[in-house]
Amino acid sequence: MNPMRAEISEDRASTIASEIFGLDKEAEELNGELDRNFIAKKGGERFVLKIARYGISEELIDLWGKTLRHLKKCGLPVPGILPSLKGNPWEDVIAEDGRRHLVWATTWLEGEPLVNYPKKPLSWMLQIGEILGRVQLSMREFKHPALQRNFEWDLRKGEAVCQKYFNQLPNPASKRIIHETLGGVSVVLDNLRDKLSIGPIHGDANDHNWIVQASRKNSPVTGLIDVGDTSEGWVIGEIAIACAYAMLDEDDPVAVAAEIVRGYNNVNPILESEIPALWELARLRLCVSFSMSGPQQKCDPENHYLSTSAKPAIKLLDRLLRISNASVLERLHEACNLPAPHSHDIRPEVKSLQKRREKILGPNMSTSYQSPLIITRGAGRFLFDDKGQGYLDAVNNVPHVGHCHPKVTEAAIAQIKTLNTNSRYLNEDRLIFAERLANTYPDPLSVVYLVNSGSEANELALRLAKAHTGGNDVVVIDSAYHGNTGGLVDLSPYKFNGDGGAGKKDHIQVATLPDCYRGEFGYDNPNSGPLYAEDVKRCFDDIHQLGHKPAAFLAESISGCGGQVIFPKNYLMESFRYAKKAGAVTIADEVQVGFGRAGSHFWAFETQCVIPDIVTMGKPIGNGHPLGAVITTPEIASSFDNGMEYFNTFGGNPLSCKIGNAVLDVIEEESLQENAKEVGEFLLSGLRELQRENPSFGDARGLGLYLGLVCVIESREKEPNPALASGIVEAMRKRGVLLSVDGPLHDVIKIKPPLVFQKNDAKFLLHCLDSTMREIQ
Repeated sequence: MNPMRAEISEDRASTIASEIFGLDKEAEELNGELDRNFIAKKGGERFVLKIARYGISEELIDLWGKTLRHLKKCGLPVPGILPSLKGNPWEDVIAEDGRRHLVWATTWLEGEPLVNYPKKPLSWMLQIGEILGRVQLSMREFKHPALQRNFEWDLRKGEAVCQKYFNQLPNPASKRIIHETLGGVSVVLDNLRDKLSIGPIHGDANDHNWIVQASRKNSPVTGLIDVGDTSEGWVIGEIAIACAYAMLDEDDPVAVAAEIVRGYNNVNPILESEIPALWELARLRLCVSFSMSGPQQKCDPENHYLSTSAKPAIKLLDRLLRISNASVLERLHEACNLPAPHSHDIRPEVKSLQKRREKILGPNMSTSYQSPLIITRGAGRFLFDDKGQGYLDAVNNVPHVGHCHPKVTEAAIAQIKTLNTNSRYLNEDRLIFAERLANTYPDPLSVVYLVNSGSEANELALRLAKAHTGGNDVVVIDSAYHGNTGGLVDLSPYKFNGDGGAGKKDHIQVATLPDCYRGEFGYDNPNSGPLYAEDVKRCFDDIHQLGHKPAAFLAESISGCGGQVIFPKNYLMESFRYAKKAGAVTIADEVQVGFGRAGSHFWAFETQCVIPDIVTMGKPIGNGHPLGAVITTPEIASSFDNGMEYFNTFGGNPLSCKIGNAVLDVIEEESLQENAKEVGEFLLSGLRELQRENPSFGDARGLGLYLGLVCVIESREKEPNPALASGIVEAMRKRGVLLSVDGPLHDVIKIKPPLVFQKNDAKFLLHCLDSTMREIQ
């Protein structure tokens, strides 16, 4: 039992009820958070005997008693105070633990707690809102020195309380949901917290404290109990708390909240400026409730009341993340008889930022979406705009373990406060990180170089290849993209054959993209891999015919800009064989697809049963921090050690290595590779079902959480439909899901979310895709 709770048996409570309050000598315990509550009777009438936890001051008991008297005087349906036989509002008792506790008693409200009713009519919610509106109107005039309390249920401290208990949350999934919810909450409250009215509030209008008599058809809600959380706080938080608990386990939680708001507004009008805060404070209260339940339960494991709301709260929070803020605010405005918030096609703020961007940044830097998003915060699976609207991120493969993962963030903050310098000094974190990377690879890949990006990694890989072979020519795959430097643009057909490109340079040979959907050899050809690899052989033959010497065969393990093309079986095996025979080294570009994204394997090249000579890493390696790496064999590293020093100012700096180690920790601790496999297979299966049902989807393909959906003109065989692809992406954004278009024909919807993407997210994405296509049709 929590050491603060009174150690009181029912026999002792019965004696207290009889000797101090003149009630029958019989008491039966009720639920309670920290205080001990008992039913006591007298002549058939019921009362509540309340024994306060140790350390509660007389000032607080006085606050609670005077709050009830004030509300009762104002005609509110709350319990009355039962004086002791001495005529006092409370008395002292000595509990069985030998400590002094304060005891008081109230009258009984007939009915059952709202939580006992699995089905709650909306008419009840309307009445709850009306009563709460009257309560808050009455509380405006109430004054008491103890209202200035410092306690953790005050929503003004809500975010700090959640952070305090964050590391005690039971599992990564619950941490993720709390982290993500607070991301959106903070965006809104940061703009409003100083503008919200503060005053006395009941503070705990939860589903255990509303009493209902279902048999009373016209007014079933008989009253509100428990003033133990009465304090000064955000006034709009009063209704937010009621909404938070009333929404638990409801089919349409927003409808429940809207009806409470409607009732409240009928008697106590809500300011339009308070509505966004109301919704976020409801979500914040659920976060606080869940975050505190674990530590409280640990202190008092036998008190199951403490965790009664925990499971439904975290389930509801996860669900609310996928409900559009705009749709919620529209319904809450309607409940308050206010017009829906005006929505511009392109908001003035967006136009202003876009104009500044065009003036100061390079003009060929693009933005996503016709009306670009102002993104101000990221958390887990979600990005949040400047209005707090959350977007399920299904396209950013850089925040590999989730946006702003707390473990990665904490590691970065701790390190930047301690040291960040170049790599000329010995530093164990650098060695630990390099060793951990090397341990994920098969032999003989064992020598690591740390850089700052995928582009740097690919540039260094080419230097290694040229140093080892003495050659200069490189074979790449059509539609590939390998980086943004001048040399890498020359190696990227996606760029040099695209708008503004200068075409292929003489030292580059381009092999056919092994696309079994549109290519010469289809999915039904069991030898398509070796057949496509014949074109790699042709490229090396062409190099020799030109009298040139090859340096490398450079290939993404899965084609990204080619449209999420999974190579057919044995393609890389045969291609590597031809490269080796020609005297070239093999380079696997894992910048986009590495670190468990493929699901079945940690590195996507492993799915092709090959071991490259060099592997490059970037994007996900630092979860958004600029970091990259190259791994190669001791033999190639020795060739590169030709007398010229290799130095990289920022490559392998202590901050980057600390972050890299934290990312590896999270991948392992949260089983993210396994999650990528399980969720990826589920999502791909769903995409293929959509493809079968809809002739506008030509192909659904991918591996793990690296997927593509090809859009075609349904009446023509495999003819690309880039307009449909971009239209779907725009429509999905409006539904709160971020996707993008890829592929040389701009007809592939690419799906490559953070690896914390869950099955519920996949279901939501599939539902939104299906709904979008139905609307288009």
